[in-house]
Amino acid sequence: MNNIKHIFFDLDGTLIDSVSDITVALNKMRNFFKLAPLSRHTIANIIGKGFPTTTRKVLGLDLPQKQVEANAQQALLLTLKAYEESMGEHTRIYDGVVELLNFCQSKAITMAVVTNKEYQHAVKTLDKLKLLDYFDIIVGGDTTEYYKPHTAPLLYAMQKLGATSNDSLMVGDSENDYLCAHALNVPCVLITHGYSHGKDISLLPNAITIDQFNQLGDMLKQEPEST
Repeated sequence: MNNIKHIFFDLDGTLIDSVSDITVALNKMRNFFKLAPLSRHTIANIIGKGFPTTTRKVLGLDLPQKQVEANAQQALLLTLKAYEESMGEHTRIYDGVVELLNFCQSKAITMAVVTNKEYQHAVKTLDKLKLLDYFDIIVGGDTTEYYKPHTAPLLYAMQKLGATSNDSLMVGDSENDYLCAHALNVPCVLITHGYSHGKDISLLPNAITIDQFNQLGDMLKQEPEST
């Protein structure tokens, strides 16, 4: 991986553990509809494709589909409002993230966030955690017309940075990131501590998985093989 010039990071479940704040927001929404609160574990296995999809899934655990669709827009607005009120309060940076970002900066590797989180939420969260300045561009779930696993968000970020599939790397935690990257022939590394919807990401074809970020740092430090 000595030729990597650009790294595109997922956010939730990859760089930060934000499921507690998301759980609070979704449970406030559920309380409005007189539904019982859900556990952090349950929410962690649902999130990943943006709040519009997540709120529908969370309502769908208790309500028939017709009722879900009738309340979907209100549920989304309630969730977004609740999340903005508590954003970052219980969110933490995963171990090894800051060290990796500093290493990448020292090697002049440009970095971007490509997330299904809404753009403004991503920026505010990164700013609150003092991570924002590491990244050259933030692409949110609402930046392009599509969410990951569609290629549009990653392609948008690559075009903005002048990146190619030969000098880029996607780092994520779920099949969404894997499928998005592989469709563009971008190498992808998946970290196992994130939100993978209960799927074993190591079983994905040719998946590269790590348990800690220092492993990715070691990969990036590898010298090219002599010929």
